[in-house]
Amino acid sequence: MESVLELLFIFFARVIDVSLGTIRMILVIRGSKVPAAVIGFFEILVYTLALGIVVKALDEPVKLIIFCLGFALGILIGSMIEEKIALGYRGILGVIDREHSYIVHELREEGYPVTSWEASGKAGPKLVLNIMVKRNMAGSVADRIYEKDPHAFIMFLEPKYFRGGYLKKK
Repeated sequence: MESVLELLFIFFARVIDVSLGTIRMILVIRGSKVPAAVIGFFEILVYTLALGIVVKALDEPVKLIIFCLGFALGILIGSMIEEKIALGYRGILGVIDREHSYIVHELREEGYPVTSWEASGKAGPKLVLNIMVKRNMAGSVADRIYEKDPHAFIMFLEPKYFRGGYLKKK
C-alpha cells in the first residue's frame, strides 16, 4: 500500500509541478514576474519532493516511468489550464476583401478597437485589420470576420508588451 501511495504521489506531484511550470512560463513571457516567482516557488518545491523519491529509487524503473508520465500529463493539463484562463491579449491581423469594409464599422460599433488600411492582393483590393483583444475574445472576433468574409486571412499575434491605444473592456 505504501508503494502505491508513493507512486501516486510521484505521478500527481509531477502533474502539478509541470502544470505550474507551464503557467509560470506564460506569466514570465507576458511580463508578470512576481506571480511567476510565487508559482515557481511552489513548482520547485513539489518537483524536488518527487525527484527525491525517484533518485533514491533509481533501481526501481516503475518510479522513473511514473515520474515521466506525470511530466507528460502535466504538460497537457498545464496547457489546458492556460487556455481556460486565457491570460493577456492577442493581436488579430486580418485581411479582407475591400467590398466587406462594413466589417470594420460593425466591429467598432461592438466596441472592438480596429485599425484598418488599404492594401492590394493577388485577387484585388483588400483591407488590413489590426485588432487587439483579450485572449478569450480572439476566437469570437475571428469567427465574426469569417462569417462575413469566408475568404478572410486571419493571423493571431502574441504581443509581449504594448502601450496606449484603445482596448475593449469586456
